[in-house]
Amino acid sequence: METAAQVDLARTEAPADEVIASALGQGLLHLNPVSTSSTNNGGPQLHKLNSRGSSAITTQVRLGPKGQSQQFEIDDDSRLNSSDFGESGQGSVFTLQPVDEGFGAWSYVASAFAMYIVVWGFPQAFPIFQTYLSSGSKAKFPDSMILPLLAPGIQDIQEGIMFQFLPRFAHHPRMIVIGGIAIMILSIFLASCATTSWQVVVSQGILFGIGGIMLNFVHVSAFSEWFDKKQSQAMGIVWLGYRFGALAFPLICQWLLDNHGYEKTLRILVAPMLALLLPSIFLLRGRYPVAAVKVVSVNPPVSKLAALRTPKVAFYLLVSTTWNLIVFVPLTFITKVGADIGVSRADQALAQSLLILSLMLGTYGLAKMSDDGFHPRFLSYSAMATSFAHILLLGFCKNRFTLFAYAVSVGLASGGFDNSLFSFYGEVSGKNSELFTSVHSLFSFCRGLATLSVGSVGMALIRRSPPINLSSYAIAKYQYLVVYAGGMSALTSVLVVLYTSLDHKQASPAPQPHVAGSNEHEEL
Repeated sequence: METAAQVDLARTEAPADEVIASALGQGLLHLNPVSTSSTNNGGPQLHKLNSRGSSAITTQVRLGPKGQSQQFEIDDDSRLNSSDFGESGQGSVFTLQPVDEGFGAWSYVASAFAMYIVVWGFPQAFPIFQTYLSSGSKAKFPDSMILPLLAPGIQDIQEGIMFQFLPRFAHHPRMIVIGGIAIMILSIFLASCATTSWQVVVSQGILFGIGGIMLNFVHVSAFSEWFDKKQSQAMGIVWLGYRFGALAFPLICQWLLDNHGYEKTLRILVAPMLALLLPSIFLLRGRYPVAAVKVVSVNPPVSKLAALRTPKVAFYLLVSTTWNLIVFVPLTFITKVGADIGVSRADQALAQSLLILSLMLGTYGLAKMSDDGFHPRFLSYSAMATSFAHILLLGFCKNRFTLFAYAVSVGLASGGFDNSLFSFYGEVSGKNSELFTSVHSLFSFCRGLATLSVGSVGMALIRRSPPINLSSYAIAKYQYLVVYAGGMSALTSVLVVLYTSLDHKQASPAPQPHVAGSNEHEEL
């Protein structure tokens, strides 16, 4: 029998052969054997196991008694195709699960899908709670100034902050998931006992967001381990959970609030939330096992700050911000527009449902097309189509049919914009999962700030508009809002086109001057 030790080279950029040889030669290989027993082999054998897709290479080291000379053998024919511990004639060997396929990858997606329903879907019902608590005959906190902070965008800001220190605990993903679920359930219970508006905001808003971001950190940090060529498709499926939650939770919460009140509604929601979150404890995990043998990289690590300062990251951060300043305009104002043009409450709800369903289709469709890499033209097409939907359909919305047409078209056009940026995150970070997490958190923070401004900026534009006139463009009341939303969408598209054109010109090689007589077929 031999001693089996696990070498995880997932975070190294150099080829496996060079790293192993360097580690053995320079004393950088720190051994922490999993188990020890006697061996019949005189020297260590080293087998290189090649994995598909990701840059991770897991190497199995066979350790034996130290002899007069050390030899190792590299077997290039071994491949990882199993998903569990397997017994072989030479001892217990751990094999990595495949990338982009198999039970491990898609069970991870399924658990992330269910997690997104709660973590990102439930906050979409916050405006329902805000309206119930601040207006009407059952209002607990009428005209509260702090209650508007109970808004979906607060989680994006929390993500940008928490992702800066959560990597310190990345070696304990399961504990992070368990802690996040516990905090979320505790926040719901505390909110049901709240007696002031600030207690509602702190518990249901901030504390719930903290727990949710803990789960999202585990998801984001492990995502690039499971998927390489199907990153956009996988993330598109995960984001469908967010869209599904955004569709279901507002309807469910509105019905529960009308029939049971605020306190009982929150307590009823605990059971379905737990049912959706508990699978994350077992399935929301990384592809790589905890290393029993650590390899210290010879090359210095890439500076995350230097990578985030590149002009390309700065430009797409600007594009993402201009987009998110208006991306929630349809969800925020579509029911208000419906009410002002005389559409019934049932048709208003139908318009919002059509919008969310169209967002789901747009999210998955654009994600599927982005599987083979980052394509800036998709961002440009999405933004320009969204601009046309705002200016033409919302601008001339006079009845329920044009309202439905606007809901479907703007949902299909805008649904996949943010999701297609995940291919950009992967392009910038390469195979560095820490850099991927940093880029993701930076964009999330700016997205949160932009999202929080949608409601206040939109209402300010509406207050400055003339009174309702059904014969005027955008019924007069929404003309400034339509111009703002359509203009910002068009600006986003134009910026992407100009930048990509300039980038292609700089990347294209300069033409080589023709030298007379250089062609061997040229006549003298």
